[in-house]
Order: sequence, then structure tokens, then C-alpha cells
Amino acid sequence: GAGARHSRAPGTPWEIMHEMGEKGVDPDKKLDELFRGYGHASVGDMASIEASIVRCPMHLCFSLFNDSAINSGQEKSTRYQQKFGGAVLHNIRHYLPQRFHETELESLEAEYQEFGELSLELFAKHKERITSAFFDYYQPESKGDESSLNSRVLDCVRFFLLFGQSSGLSFETSARDWSRIIGDLKASPLPFYKKVGIQMERLFAPTKKEEELLGYRAEAPGLIRHTQPSETTNKNLKEIKRYIEEKTDYLETTLISRNFRGKVEQGVGLLPDKFSEAERMVVQYMLTIWPGASRGQLLEWVREQTPESKREISKVIFADHNNYQEMSHLARTTRITLAFEGFLGEVRDWDRHRAWGRTVSLPLVFGLPIDRDTAYQILGRGFGLPFYLSEIEEFEGLGREFEEDLDLYYQKLYDFVHQMSDEFRDTIDYSFVTNLLPLAHQVSLWMHGDPKQALYMTHQRVRPGGHINYRVQAFEANQLIADSDPYLEGLRIQKRPDPSNRDEFFDRS
Repeated sequence: GAGARHSRAPGTPWEIMHEMGEKGVDPDKKLDELFRGYGHASVGDMASIEASIVRCPMHLCFSLFNDSAINSGQEKSTRYQQKFGGAVLHNIRHYLPQRFHETELESLEAEYQEFGELSLELFAKHKERITSAFFDYYQPESKGDESSLNSRVLDCVRFFLLFGQSSGLSFETSARDWSRIIGDLKASPLPFYKKVGIQMERLFAPTKKEEELLGYRAEAPGLIRHTQPSETTNKNLKEIKRYIEEKTDYLETTLISRNFRGKVEQGVGLLPDKFSEAERMVVQYMLTIWPGASRGQLLEWVREQTPESKREISKVIFADHNNYQEMSHLARTTRITLAFEGFLGEVRDWDRHRAWGRTVSLPLVFGLPIDRDTAYQILGRGFGLPFYLSEIEEFEGLGREFEEDLDLYYQKLYDFVHQMSDEFRDTIDYSFVTNLLPLAHQVSLWMHGDPKQALYMTHQRVRPGGHINYRVQAFEANQLIADSDPYLEGLRIQKRPDPSNRDEFFDRS
């Protein structure tokens, strides 16, 4: 309240605060006057609020980080939770229409929860085997070495954990940003996210009666405003889909993969300079609608459209957006764009680099409801292995067992989705599939940054203390950026991370 008054009062900040204390000024009332009466919305950026969320699915944590560029926060780490084996899979009832009879829901829930149980069985099975193999190969010599080894084991076996299993986070951002996030959640294609948005609003801005009953004092309820559902982006995505299907040759000329690829390799690419920021933006909108689309073909298709078609698509993308109805992160593009083809476990880590524009091809906060076709496009991307098991000859047998168990998991998953498809066709939302993706699942993440962030991110993530898969990706991204322009040569990293190197394995720096 004192900070907000500073722009409208002649005194120093300490004089204003002293006066407020002497007069017993109600800060909530004063903020309400400034925020509502004068439209002084910027004061909402001066109030920092932290919320902690427990027992929520991992993808909600991921989505909150991905939807904000100014937050601070920490999610529960799969590496340090020795008892993560108790993680519960988020109930399927949160993702299905209310028309389901309770008996029918119970039957589906039992079959669905079997995936969570299988995940934890595979987690425990491979944890024991990999721990033993790592002890024999790397030969720890101290308690510190053993602690590092256990962390590397957990980096591997987390590949079996599911995106819908229980996690939690503490998340801090400004009241103004919380208001925006609440509006985004309320507009999400996931019904569960809509409920979370409503709950967060009640937490931050309860009624006076609720405060009295709970003995709870909200931090800055007067600043939690403009929280109506932010439906513009998703409405425009729906219109883009209609326009492209009806008015262009996109579906006839561009590959959209729906077939399961099985085991795949991770990778990273740097988008060529010939694609403008606007073209990259359009491709991100389209990948949100068609996550199985070929990146290269889609980029070329967008670039080759006629000027008339480009203008029509532009009108749809920007429709009804303004300084009050802001565009989403789908429009945060730059000329340094890294396209990561990585696995969910590592994508969760890349997602924390807030200064980069980030878009993952999963329709969570921004996107359309997941129908059968979209579900198969998402599932078809396949899965990967930890580099310790795929690059070191001595662990070849372990890697083969790891791959076989993931294959069996996906067979069971496809059987379940086929069953749901045969029974319900397109009468239900298939967003429950998101919960059943293992952290080994491949997704596409685009990150847009600048030279400053390119140096920081690649040097930060290549360090020995991190997960080997993202360390290798950070090195490869660094090389691509350094190769792209002589003026960027200075950020080059010289040494590729080596999963077999004993010193790197035990290094926690």
C-alpha cells in the first residue's frame, strides 16, 4: 500500500509508511481505491504472493512454470524423494464428463489406476538393478559418492514415473501475474485446471466472512482482479483449425504422424534464420493443434503461403487481443529458437528457464480439448532411455530390459486408449492420456531466447551435477548456437559430457 501511494504523495517512502501507521490506514481499502478507482493496475506487480500446492499432478506444476516468465518456485524433485514410490495417480474422474454413472466411473478408475501401480513396480524393479550395476561400474569410495550414485539412479528410474502422478510445488509471483494465471487456468481445455483456477482465486481473495470463519487474512485481495477466463487464445486456436482445414491444403500436403515410433533418440535443432519470428509464431499455434505434425514440413508450409492466406491467418491469431487481452506465450518468439525433441523428465527442467519463450506441444493451458486424433498424435512420439543405459556398453543389458518394460507399458496404454475409443468414440475428452505419459515420453519443446540467455542456459545445464540427458542436450544446443554466427563463437563449450566418466558421475557441482 505504501509503495502504491508513493506515486501520488509528496513525501518519502518512510514518511508515507509512518503516516499510514499513525493514522491506522487500512491497506486493503487503500489498495482497492488505487486499483479500482484509478485503474492503477501496476501496483499489482508490487505485491508478491507465494502459494504452495500439494498432491497435484506433475503436469499442473509444469503448466504453472510454463505460463509465467517472472515467477520463482520449486517443485518436488523426483531425484531427492527416496519415497516417491508412494506417488498417487490423479483420478480419472477429473478428466471425464459428469454424465458417467458412479459404478461406471469406479470400473474405469480401477483399470486406470493400474497404470500408476505398474509405473511404481517398474520404478522399484529397475532402481534395485541399476543401483547394483552402478556400484560395480563406478566404484563409490565415500558416503558422498554413494549419495551421488543414488541421485544418478533416480535420474534413470524416474523415466517410469507418470506425468499425472502426485507432486507439489511452492510458486511465487506478483498479484497481477497471479490474476492473469488464474484467468488462463479458467480458460484451459482441461476441466481440472478450470477448478484449480477457481480455487486459487478463493484462496487469494476470499470473502470477509470466509476470512473470519477460517481465521485467515488474505495478503492482497484487492489486487486479485481481472481473473475472468482468458478465452481469446483458445477461441482463436479453434478458428485457426477451422480456417486451415476448410481454406488451405495443409492436411493434404503435410505429414501428421499418429503411429507409435517406439524407442527414439533425443535431439535438438536450431531453426534456420530464414524463418521469421512471425512464421515461428504461426507454427507454434499449429503444433498446439496438431502435435504430430512434421516440424520441417510445417515450417516450409507456413513460409510458402500466399500473402493473402498469411494475412487471413494473422487476422485470426490476433483477433480480440490487445493490451488488456494479452497474447499467450505462443507469440513469444525470437531469432534464436532451439527445438528440443526430448523426454518429459528433462523438459520439466528446461521449463524452468523463465527468460526464454517456451512452448511444448501439449494442449494444457492453451490448446483445444484433446480428442482421439490428438491423443494418438501425442502418444505416437515414442520414448527414450537415460544415456547411462544407452551409451555405455557395460549397461547394454540393463538398457535392453529398460526398453522392453517401457514397450510393455505402452502396449498396455494403447490397449486402454483403444478400449476407450471403441466404447466412447468422440463423446469424451481424452486429456486423461496426459496423466499416463511416462517421463520417458518424447515431446517437442521450442525455446526462444537471446545471446545472453543462450550462454547462461547452456553453461548452467551442461555442468556435471545435472541429469546426463539434458547435459548432453545443453552441449549440443551450445554448439549449434556457436556455429550459427561468428559473433556467437565466444559462448562455445569445448567438452561434451561423458556418461562413462567417473569424475563427472560423482561431481555434484
